[in-house]
Amino acid sequence: MTYGYMRAYEDRVRRAVNTPDANLRYALWQGGMEPNIPVGSATGVANSMTRAVAGAEREQREGASGKWVAHWKMVHIVRPVWERVGARNQSGRSFPPLTYTEADAQALTQLEPAPRTVRGARDLISVALQYGNAFEQGMQAAALKPADFFGNDDVLYLMEDMATGEIRLSILWEWLHKGAALTEDDAATGMRAGDRFTEDAFVRLLAEEYEKLRRASNRDVHDDSKDTTLPVAREIVDTYVRDATKLPWYIDLLNITLGVHDVGEARRRIDLLRRAFDASGERLTANLDFDTPPATGATAAG
Repeated sequence: MTYGYMRAYEDRVRRAVNTPDANLRYALWQGGMEPNIPVGSATGVANSMTRAVAGAEREQREGASGKWVAHWKMVHIVRPVWERVGARNQSGRSFPPLTYTEADAQALTQLEPAPRTVRGARDLISVALQYGNAFEQGMQAAALKPADFFGNDDVLYLMEDMATGEIRLSILWEWLHKGAALTEDDAATGMRAGDRFTEDAFVRLLAEEYEKLRRASNRDVHDDSKDTTLPVAREIVDTYVRDATKLPWYIDLLNITLGVHDVGEARRRIDLLRRAFDASGERLTANLDFDTPPATGATAAG
């Protein structure tokens, strides 16, 4: 949530919920999910707990009244952050009023100077593929990590859900369609600092990360998904990132292909959704397994 437009979005949320209305009523802002699963090597767990505490401290400073955790063992790690403050919530604190300026609007779409690396892109792609695969297998949340770190207990699994999956794809879309430049050389690909994150680069990394998942053990990628839901997850990632229009509902792409194991049928459904949105901004949420007509502005692919 400290990345560019995500930071601006969080700031608007905290100010909106903490600003009293005309009747002096306000809401309390709960912070985001603490995703760490504290299972791994001693070094890996210690490093992750340090990051977890730092994240909780940042959210408390920003105005969160608490946060939720993906694993019960994380409660005693993050709860003391609020206990040390001595207040159960944010009542009594003042926050800047919510504003509606041109600068506010631009902040929600900015691509700020920040580290952008091939390593980072691989991690985003790998976990996004795995989350889509997990969802299509019927799991709305899953403990995941990039394929290059399978078997490395110094790198912990993190709980992923639909929101984190969408954030990963959203960052990749921003890099690609706003001409983001890489900030580090990458020996494996030959990409250099200053090179743009192009469509060719994305397609190459997607193919490579996908193959790693197909070769992974059943422990990290279920064997029964590798020829069923994993290829569908790849279609979703490819469509979301490469499409010129940033589709606003990642969950719809997942839902519209739920239970579909044929890539051709998945591609047809995804195309229906894309064309419905492009034609009229319509959100296609119909269950296509029933006898429902195509959305307005969209026709079935031949």
